[in-house]
Amino acid sequence: MSVSFEDFLISAKELLDNPSSTEIDFRNLISRSYYALFHLSKQQATTLNLPIPEIPSKEKQYSNLGSHEKIFIKFEKHSDVTVKALGRMMYQCKGWRRRADYEISESITKYQAQQHFFAIEGLIEKLKQLKTNL
Repeated sequence: MSVSFEDFLISAKELLDNPSSTEIDFRNLISRSYYALFHLSKQQATTLNLPIPEIPSKEKQYSNLGSHEKIFIKFEKHSDVTVKALGRMMYQCKGWRRRADYEISESITKYQAQQHFFAIEGLIEKLKQLKTNL
């Protein structure tokens, strides 16, 4: 059985709606919602045929980037300002996911998890609305 980006979002929403959620649940909520965004952005980059842009020789080679960065750079370096803004916001969401997964000495509150979730929901809606004629 396979899953979709929506399954990740549903899992995050269940953690958000659970009144007995704890900090580890908030961290998992951030991670699951981020991965919903990542999988949809990957799908949309393919559907919209977004290429990795040409880069000047003095910049970091895109081939050295991780899989998430390769997807996000397709959005961030696009000529359309809406697509470009989505790419920048995706990077910010990845930063929250990284914090939730790796910075375990820092506290994550329910409010922070909620804000992240609602931001992800908004980005997902914007990604779904992108048209193939970019």
